[in-house]
Amino acid sequence: MDFGISLPAAADSWKIVQRAEELGFTHAWFYDTQMLSADCFVAMGATAVNTRRIRLGTGVLVPSNRIAPVTANAFATLNKLAPGRIDFGIGTGFTARRAMGFGAIKLKRMETYIKQVYGLLRGEAVDFEMEGERRKIRFLNPELELFNLRDPIRLHIAAFGPRSRSLTAQFAAGWIDLVPRTRSSHHNCRESDCELRVQSGTRIIELLVPFDTEVRKRTCRQMMRTSESGH
Repeated sequence: MDFGISLPAAADSWKIVQRAEELGFTHAWFYDTQMLSADCFVAMGATAVNTRRIRLGTGVLVPSNRIAPVTANAFATLNKLAPGRIDFGIGTGFTARRAMGFGAIKLKRMETYIKQVYGLLRGEAVDFEMEGERRKIRFLNPELELFNLRDPIRLHIAAFGPRSRSLTAQFAAGWIDLVPRTRSSHHNCRESDCELRVQSGTRIIELLVPFDTEVRKRTCRQMMRTSESGH
């Protein structure tokens, strides 16, 4: 079993993740909540150059925050800094969008977005619509190796309902589970785990960092004190 951390992105998140790597954690997930925390890709870039082993992922990216070619470029750039250590976690944007007064996006839109991003990461030409016009787009100069399209980037989907879990199975993606558990909901989710594994061999990712902001802050402060003291 692997253990990771999940944190609201900050300009200096790399300090916490660096310490997490020293303590043996295998993954770090960065929130994509632009009204509440720092930019996840900036934080991940700083972390990528200050770590060596720990995997870095969006936990989770919101499709409406940036167009698909920008996201594909950001992941390919991170993949150049930390080859083979990048994870693409995606969701419909409940928190990030609610913070601006909008509801979550439709699953169909997220599915199209995933296909566009991975098509570009494979070096393919994909259909892309912007400003009411549709174009075929692709990376124009991958041979310059300004970013990395070679090493695989794993897909993980935050999926709480049956349709999103079905989409997770369809993509053979990892399943990110963020929901705090009651005894009954834990039993229901265990059944969903089994169902997903049967459908696609899905990897289950449970982000269990406390939802309470003050608890998160105390946890981060304690990690920093431990890092500074060398214990």
